[in-house]
Amino acid sequence: MFHRLFINKDFFLLWTGKIVSQIGDRFYGIALAWWLLEKTQSPMIMGFFMAASVLPGLAIGPFAGVFIDRWNRRNIIILADVLRGILVLMVAHLSYCNQLRVWQIFAAAVMISLASAFFDPTVQAVVPQIVPEEHISRANSLSQMVSSSSMVLGPVLGAVFVNYMGFTLVFLINGISYLLSAFFESFIHVPSAESMAAKDKNSILSELQQGLRFIKLQRQLLLVVYIIGLVHLFVGSLQVSLPFIAKALSGNPLQHMGYLQMMLGLGMLLGAVYIHAKVKKIIHTKSLFLVILLIGVCYMLLGMLRFIDLHIFFPYGLLVFCIGILIANASIYWETLLQLNTPPSMTGRVFSISSMIGNITLPISYGISGIVLNHLSLVSVMIFSGAALLLIGTLLLQNDI
Repeated sequence: MFHRLFINKDFFLLWTGKIVSQIGDRFYGIALAWWLLEKTQSPMIMGFFMAASVLPGLAIGPFAGVFIDRWNRRNIIILADVLRGILVLMVAHLSYCNQLRVWQIFAAAVMISLASAFFDPTVQAVVPQIVPEEHISRANSLSQMVSSSSMVLGPVLGAVFVNYMGFTLVFLINGISYLLSAFFESFIHVPSAESMAAKDKNSILSELQQGLRFIKLQRQLLLVVYIIGLVHLFVGSLQVSLPFIAKALSGNPLQHMGYLQMMLGLGMLLGAVYIHAKVKKIIHTKSLFLVILLIGVCYMLLGMLRFIDLHIFFPYGLLVFCIGILIANASIYWETLLQLNTPPSMTGRVFSISSMIGNITLPISYGISGIVLNHLSLVSVMIFSGAALLLIGTLLLQNDI
């Protein structure tokens, strides 16, 4: 039940902080995407920017995980949000002074990615420490609802703010949202997973090796990590393509971009609500494989809509909405699987290493999609990506894994 989690003060504060910062994130995301599109008109630059927003964090993720298991996790969460807030406020200042350049956007993206490499797995690691085991899946569903709700509200409101008040105000809102999130997080109490004295005797490298060995011994966990990595090689094409789908529709392209992002978030929100209400146990791997297959079908249908040169928003929005539902299912399954199969003393390392292996192909997908969109049509990119996902899902379902 929702109320059982909300009366948990620490989870409620963490949850509230995420709401504030993630709505600001969505404002920032749509503003940056449109700023880059206006300045460069280049799918390749868009793809490289998305890669720069992810790759640095993935590269240091496993090492960050070791420190997450050593350091005070509450302090890591607060410091990461403060640093991200300062970086975005600097972007807002440069925009206000009319001195913002593409390279500065890339530099800020890299540094925010590095801070997020500490923040994201720390939040994942903290949840099992502040929430009873029987409520972990529901807590993850609520966290997914936060992300999805921010995707529903943030893009549309962000598009309105950019349209009427400009980029600077949107950047400012995101910077302040990070600082507000840090304020809420400062009141959280996170119990210690175990004594740090024993940990201090180990080298960072040896602790990293312990995390790798643990993952290797968990066959199902390792298998799903590799599958997620393969799938991410093809799913990244959607995020790069969305601004260009929006431009091809009749009407205001910035508003269409906001609405498409909103439909994605609304789908993820409803998917998370469904799992929270209906699913009592961890989802079977077959469910994940079916989700992959269905995402592939939706991608192919998006490509076909562009092939027939349809300019009406509704069918695009409906397909993006369906993709959101499917992504929520896969995301909650993945996070719950990690948390239930990892001891609290190793969660930082295991989450960081698993995220690196599973997500390393996502920035590659962004970069390749941007390059390909520079030379081929959006139709080709979406249909090829969808066909690959459809094939992966079909093969996995046919094998008893």
